[in-house]
Amino acid sequence: MFQVQLQDSLIGGDSYHLVSLLQSEGLSSSTLNTLDQWVTKDLCGCGFSRVVVVLKSLRILSENRGDAQTLVNHGLTTKVLLWFKAVCDLLTSDLHKSSAPLLSLTEEFFDFFLVLSQASLSVSQLSVVLLQLAQFTLEPKIHFPLRLEAIRTFNSVLESLSREQRRLIQNEQNQNKILVQVAAAVLTVGDYELQVSLSEALCRLTPKKDRQQRASQWFCSSDISGAFCDIRDGDFEVDCRRFLNFVNRYHGDQRRIYTFPCVRAFLDSTQLFPPKDDKLDEFWIDFNVGSGCVSFFVDEPQGFLWGSIHLLREDVDNFRLQVKHDGSTGAETVLSVQLINPIMHHSSRGQRVELSFNCEHQRELEEAVERVFKRVKSAPCGSDTGDPVQSPPPAKRHEGRSYNRKKPQSKSQLKILPLSSPSSDDDSSVMKAPGKSRAEFLFDQIRSSTPTYDSGVLVNEEPQVSQEQEFAGSSSPLQQEVFGRERKRVAADSGYLSDQTEGPTAHKRRVESQTGGGEPNSAVTASCSDVSCSQGGWRTIQNQVLLSLRESQQQVSSLLTAVHQHRLLLLQKFENDVTDQLKQLEENSTTVNNMNTQILSFFQDEMQRLGSFCDEHQQRLKCLENGEAENASIQ
Repeated sequence: MFQVQLQDSLIGGDSYHLVSLLQSEGLSSSTLNTLDQWVTKDLCGCGFSRVVVVLKSLRILSENRGDAQTLVNHGLTTKVLLWFKAVCDLLTSDLHKSSAPLLSLTEEFFDFFLVLSQASLSVSQLSVVLLQLAQFTLEPKIHFPLRLEAIRTFNSVLESLSREQRRLIQNEQNQNKILVQVAAAVLTVGDYELQVSLSEALCRLTPKKDRQQRASQWFCSSDISGAFCDIRDGDFEVDCRRFLNFVNRYHGDQRRIYTFPCVRAFLDSTQLFPPKDDKLDEFWIDFNVGSGCVSFFVDEPQGFLWGSIHLLREDVDNFRLQVKHDGSTGAETVLSVQLINPIMHHSSRGQRVELSFNCEHQRELEEAVERVFKRVKSAPCGSDTGDPVQSPPPAKRHEGRSYNRKKPQSKSQLKILPLSSPSSDDDSSVMKAPGKSRAEFLFDQIRSSTPTYDSGVLVNEEPQVSQEQEFAGSSSPLQQEVFGRERKRVAADSGYLSDQTEGPTAHKRRVESQTGGGEPNSAVTASCSDVSCSQGGWRTIQNQVLLSLRESQQQVSSLLTAVHQHRLLLLQKFENDVTDQLKQLEENSTTVNNMNTQILSFFQDEMQRLGSFCDEHQQRLKCLENGEAENASIQ
């Protein structure tokens, strides 16, 4: 009966009903195991909306300290982290990373981690949660908005901890290792808001007295490490802006973020103003190459947080960069951006954003606009002509930074910009890429097991993709940024692989073991010679096999995509039919109500007429009776 009721709750999407069901069944290990089986099954079958129901119900239960502790004692933390790892794998697969239900599920995980961190988790469990969030943030194949939300959740979890818990986590070895990668990401990530949150994480996990020593280990330049140590917790947003502006300028033409002071900004005819902060010296505009957007903070008089404007590459219809001469202000370089859809700021709605800069930034502005709004290998935008430059065709609308998750402000010792949203080793039993098709699995297995040769010696070969190739070849509107190192490996050591490499001796042993080990050296030499002779033929066969597998993979992927699109069309048709039926029902109901009103009015009028008719004849009868009485008295 519990299984049936559980299924009904999941299908109906009623998290509160599921909460009542779990409470009546009892928060036991068997109940949690049953939930785990359902979630694992749904993640493999792309039932993301049902997993959202489970997470919401667990979040509601965990808001009660007693229930949260009971669930944690029965192994909830481990199960949720395994689910989250499976979601991460799906988000890095081409087939599922753009799924709207999957994005909503990921946000639900962030909300749940915030609630879970307030339960009585051990420091080791908290450390694993933080480690998972940090690794999620550092994964370049995941969209920037989710990565930004992950690191903001990371900071909010740290903020909610006691001083003793934070001190213990600061001394965790795994946290210290991940901070090295976080610091490296600050230099290469290509998005200012993500840079800020990464810098905040470094500050939160590093005591002030240790920052100079840590910074010298993180950053190879003493100038950069010195600038980082100048960040004061009390003036974080101002000092962090100075630090990041310095870091981004330090990389010169190789920078991935361009920042310029703005003279004026307009949304159509409405002027936009910088945030009201006496310590801000300029109205900064950030051109983010990594995330493919222009972003800046604006004054938000009706809110506590600063407002922000994002001009995403996929939202831009065309743009123009030109020099304008004004008698009062002189020459200015003006960037005009025409958007596909209008954006809102307060009560203002506009589709055109105009940013004015001093002419001294003309050359760098041309380079920044070209890299952000157009493809990497495109022609310069010819700003002198003043002609609008068309941006690349927009991709899927829901893949960009199209959402802003508003969460309640929480108290913080760090004054950050923008304020954070109060948002061990991996287990070998974690589901491995459930989003992959069978053809993809076969392709990966063959590729990893196919031997290649170098001068007749068998070696391990791993495909290397340069940062420029991967960025230019990405089909996502949020161009995926790569850190200039190998992609994270799904391994038991969470990616901290040994630096030891096999030398020639190891390679030679491997060849000897394949050629009969005990043979004399001459036999080994002869065998290597034979292998070299057959190398060309083997490579031909290898290329044919890989090409065949790639074609199969593309065919299967295309078929699955077509099935998914057909399913979406059916759902859309069903939704439209239901909408039409509801509209028709509403119209019919209105018509029937009008008829009822008319009928009621008619009968009320008729009742009044009937009453008047009866009264009139009653009066006539009385008159007749009176007349007869008078006649009788006369006689």
